[in-house]
Amino acid sequence: MPTVLATIAYDGTGFAGWQRQAAQRTVQGVLEQALERIGGAPVSVRAAGRTDAGVHARGQRASFVWARELSPERLLAALGALLPDDVSVLRVELRPDGYDARRGNIGKRYVYRLHTAPYRPLFERRYVWHRRLALDEAAMAAAAAALVGEHDFESFRSAGAQEAHARRCVWRCAVERAGDLLQIEVRGNAFVRGMVRAIAGTLVDVGRGRIAPGELGPILAARDRSAAGVTAPACGLTLEQVYLPEEIEQAQIPDWASWPGFRRPPGGRRDGEWP
Repeated sequence: MPTVLATIAYDGTGFAGWQRQAAQRTVQGVLEQALERIGGAPVSVRAAGRTDAGVHARGQRASFVWARELSPERLLAALGALLPDDVSVLRVELRPDGYDARRGNIGKRYVYRLHTAPYRPLFERRYVWHRRLALDEAAMAAAAAALVGEHDFESFRSAGAQEAHARRCVWRCAVERAGDLLQIEVRGNAFVRGMVRAIAGTLVDVGRGRIAPGELGPILAARDRSAAGVTAPACGLTLEQVYLPEEIEQAQIPDWASWPGFRRPPGGRRDGEWP
């Protein structure tokens, strides 16, 4: 039976997160319901990474075993007809037997968006955190740079998270202006629960002067969630892309980055773009 890899976008506003939960509307739940209607049998879908309630995605990836004879094009059309308006499967492709989207990716890119104009956003309100107060963007950028590297991100992990440990490799953490939006982009090999929202909230606290940029090192060393800043609201966070091994150039993984199980192609990256 072939394994299918799907690329999925969703508006997380009306979902209790990705993971299937009893009596809760979840992305995994509605996707599995649609697949069962198409195939006539239960289907278990495994995502590259779970997103929390209210978090959005433009490029989530998920895999599942598909028993019915149906071309990827027809499966994509059938899903488009059955899924609700806040979920869209953008692409389906066949992968080798046993392929697993969680183990088969090499990293992810998240973007947190802050709306910083004095007026409240209208059409973007479900996808940004509106902050009227002026933020010190230079201080935020300096603090973000301190998070780049392989660190124990326990200070940025939600209480009660189930991961075995919080050691992760982040190769990009940047603060950039795009009109009325201040965007925090984070790329890494994996993320513990609540990590990007805690990073975003902490950087906002830096921008407000509550935390000095030089305190990020001690915050990491504390390995204590109470040492970092606030948790930013879920609405501002989007999982933009999940990188597959063949997309290593898009991921822009620097030469120094490594983690268990990561195999860099011969020669690696040598363009000098990253430290």
